[in-house]
Amino acid sequence: MSASSHVSSALIIGCTLFLSGCFSSGQAELTQQGKRASLSDIANKSSNKHVPSVAMTQEQRATALASIYQQLLTLEPDPEVRTHVEYRLAQINTESFEAQSYADLDDESLADSQVLAQLTKNDAALQQLIDQYRQLLQGYPQRAENEHIQYQLAKALDLQGKQDESLAEVESLLQQYPQTGYLAELNFRRGEIYYNLQNYPAAISAYQQVLTADNNQKYQLNSLYMLGWSEFKLNRLANADNAFLQVFEAIIASEQNQLKSAQLTADNFAFDKLSSRAQNLAIDTQRVLSISLSQQLQSQSLVALVNDNQSLPYIGLYQHVLFANLATFLLDKKLDHDAQLTYQAYIDFTPNHIWAARFSLDLLDLYQRQGKFAAMHKLKNVYVNQYGLNSAFWLNASTAHQSELLPHLLNFSDEHSRRLYADAQTQQGKARVLAFSQAASALSTYLQLATLPQAKALLSKDIVNDQYLFADANFEAQQYQAALDSYYAIAYENTQANHTAALAKIQQQSAYATTVTIRELIEQHQPQMAELIAKRNQLDKQFITQYPQDERALQLASNAAQYSFDSQDMANLKFYTDFVLQAYGIAPLANTSNSVQTAKPLSDAARKQVQFVSQLYANSLYQQEQYSLAEDAYTLALQYTDQRTDTWTEMRNLLASSIYFQAKAVKHTEPSLAVSQLLRVAQAVPESQYALNAELDAANLLLEQQRWQDAIDVLKPFQQRHPNHEFSAAIPAKLAQSYEALGQWDLAAEQLLLIVAKEDSGALKREALYTAAEYYLKAGDNNNALNTFRTYAKTYPQPFDVAQEVRFKMSEFYRQSGDANKQYYWFRQILSFDRQQLQTDANAIQTRQAELASIAAFALGEAEQRSFAAIKLNAPLQKSLKRKQDAMKKAIGYYQQVLDFQLAKYVPHATYNLAEMYRQLASDMMSSQRPGDLDELALEEYEILLEELAYPFEEKAIEIHISNTQRAWDNIADQWIDKSFERLAQMSPALYQKQELMHEVVDAIH
Repeated sequence: MSASSHVSSALIIGCTLFLSGCFSSGQAELTQQGKRASLSDIANKSSNKHVPSVAMTQEQRATALASIYQQLLTLEPDPEVRTHVEYRLAQINTESFEAQSYADLDDESLADSQVLAQLTKNDAALQQLIDQYRQLLQGYPQRAENEHIQYQLAKALDLQGKQDESLAEVESLLQQYPQTGYLAELNFRRGEIYYNLQNYPAAISAYQQVLTADNNQKYQLNSLYMLGWSEFKLNRLANADNAFLQVFEAIIASEQNQLKSAQLTADNFAFDKLSSRAQNLAIDTQRVLSISLSQQLQSQSLVALVNDNQSLPYIGLYQHVLFANLATFLLDKKLDHDAQLTYQAYIDFTPNHIWAARFSLDLLDLYQRQGKFAAMHKLKNVYVNQYGLNSAFWLNASTAHQSELLPHLLNFSDEHSRRLYADAQTQQGKARVLAFSQAASALSTYLQLATLPQAKALLSKDIVNDQYLFADANFEAQQYQAALDSYYAIAYENTQANHTAALAKIQQQSAYATTVTIRELIEQHQPQMAELIAKRNQLDKQFITQYPQDERALQLASNAAQYSFDSQDMANLKFYTDFVLQAYGIAPLANTSNSVQTAKPLSDAARKQVQFVSQLYANSLYQQEQYSLAEDAYTLALQYTDQRTDTWTEMRNLLASSIYFQAKAVKHTEPSLAVSQLLRVAQAVPESQYALNAELDAANLLLEQQRWQDAIDVLKPFQQRHPNHEFSAAIPAKLAQSYEALGQWDLAAEQLLLIVAKEDSGALKREALYTAAEYYLKAGDNNNALNTFRTYAKTYPQPFDVAQEVRFKMSEFYRQSGDANKQYYWFRQILSFDRQQLQTDANAIQTRQAELASIAAFALGEAEQRSFAAIKLNAPLQKSLKRKQDAMKKAIGYYQQVLDFQLAKYVPHATYNLAEMYRQLASDMMSSQRPGDLDELALEEYEILLEELAYPFEEKAIEIHISNTQRAWDNIADQWIDKSFERLAQMSPALYQKQELMHEVVDAIH
């Protein structure tokens, strides 16, 4: 054998060993064959020798190896070696293709033609590989390596886009090698192809086989994902949803190291905290799951899905993410209401989970964007109740969770309490008390949170302000004990190290509020009065001691002076008064008269304090009736009183009062001196109310002394200076009295009319008007008297008796003036009102009223009787008789009213007149004008007719006269009864024997 042959043989042997080593990486079963030395074994044995190396690229290395193997084939090795070389050469070509086929296509500098040329070259290389694979499979059908070659053939065909041929190779490979190491991958490829062919049931089957295959880790996740998509494509949404949950489970299971390193738990889990590959798959899965749920019952379906899969190991870790993504998806689709339901569904599903609290915030944001402020307020309140200090969540929450929720709890409870507080300020009555009670409760919730140690860093404001609001709310809610406790704690128990000016101000205000609140408690708790008063005194003193420079301390001292004054504790009154005075550098008040000091210049507030206590001291003197000393004391107090205030007026009045009561003291003993003292009030304090009283009192004293003109001299100027003063209302009456006493009736009447003008309707106004009319009569001013009586008559129909008198006076005026028509008008008014009174209250008609009505009726009857008498009976008789009868009826009507009144003074005369009208009618008929066109016979018959007509009237006259004479039997003596006797004697003496009859005058003449 030549040297070259040895070399060739060695090369063949070495390359054979090398092929065995290379193929062993792809075929585990081949490594179990004969244990021949490989190149790696040789390398290990000679590892201690230095072998120079040449730097080569992967492409250069593959080309060099391919060239070597091609040379080996030309040496015609034995079949076994040749087979190994061919398979190894196919492997090298495959690796070279995979490495180089598309590498250059990423170069953006390549022209389109260059890219196209590269693609053409790649397609040719791929086809060459496919041909090579097929040759090997056909040439060596029983080789164990064919599993790998057929696998590569299926992949190459798939790269060519020949899915059917690739699928056929995959199905063939799985059939020949059911336990192939490529089982998971091949089924995954099957699933992809079937999915692309829209054969979703076959795809589902393939993906499910991937999931049951060994060593499926590489394809498990994508298989689960595509399994879900396949179910989704078949609209088997529930199955799809479960598959997608398995994807999440697999993602999390594969990311355990990331979970541990990032310390991810259900509280902070998010898929974006995983690796980028896991993130991308999770994002896609979440998206399709949200799509699936949106096509079902949305949040209801998600709740059911999560609830049914609680046994999954990681479901509790990410279930909140599913709700968040569904809500986000729905919001993107403008389905805001459904998004709200999704957030709410999670909150209801796990109300005590941290994510329920977080989703509550998301739901709040959503409400805010929609302007649903009422829903926001409600949800915030639910949030505080669900996660606040007294909730089950808070009691079991970690420190981190408490810290996370605390800012929101603070914000919401603060906002809620302030809203309630602001609303309470707008309420009234019982609603206000209730509203402040609710505000106080809300503020209590907030303060419990705000006083937590961990809340201090979160507060952007001093909590003492809210504590003060809490105290105020309790105060307004009439929960005074709680308010007092809160105020006191702020004022005297606050241990805050940083005492800012603002804090000091609130503490001072709270300290003062304790003095106000204790007074409210005193009003509420009468049985505990002594204890509460002691507490009040303590709080007042505590405030004065703590804040002596506070002007309210002086006010409290002034209040204490007031309490002393009220309890008649003059010693303490002097003490508190001196406290205030000395605070402003004023010497204490002396106990002797004429000790007025010169006023010191003080601020307004100081003057008020000094004025108050010095006024109290003056009042004490006043109450002790030491009016002379009180006058001096008020003079001192007035030096510190602002003249523009009501207090100045009050003090001046008290000063005037002191003088006034000095006059009162000598009113009975020295009335003249009293008058001069009273008039001095107006000189000293002209603007005082007492000055007005004093003037009137002086006038009254003058009236009592009947110094009428002097009284007028005081009253008249007062009336002119103060026409609208309430006291002036009484002056007209006093002046009227004075003028009346002086006989100046017209002036008295004028004053009475002033009373009428200023008085509201009532008895005084009515009586004044009547009296004024009477006074005008006395003054001889009939015109004003007439007008005044007329006004009265038209204004005051009641009292009935006076009104009737006025109407009668009106008739008298017109009687005197000779105006009969107006006189008769008032007579008719008398009768009209009499009838009205008879219907409403007959008892009000007394004798005098009956008399007035009788006078009116009788006068009207006489007037009508005169009209009756004046009518002559001329031919034709029926016309003139009709007129005469009408006049007679009117007269009879009035006389009948006189008879109805039944006054003995007028009834006989009226009865006599009635009888006389009947007698006259009969007489007038007999003396009436005869028709001129009758002959003697006709005239005789006419005479007979007249007698027949006149006879009943004459009989009626006799009958009425007789009834009149019958009154003599009742011991009634009257000239008209006598006249009836006389007339009867003339007409028919025989009628004397007839029984007395009472007849109603008929309304018609027969």
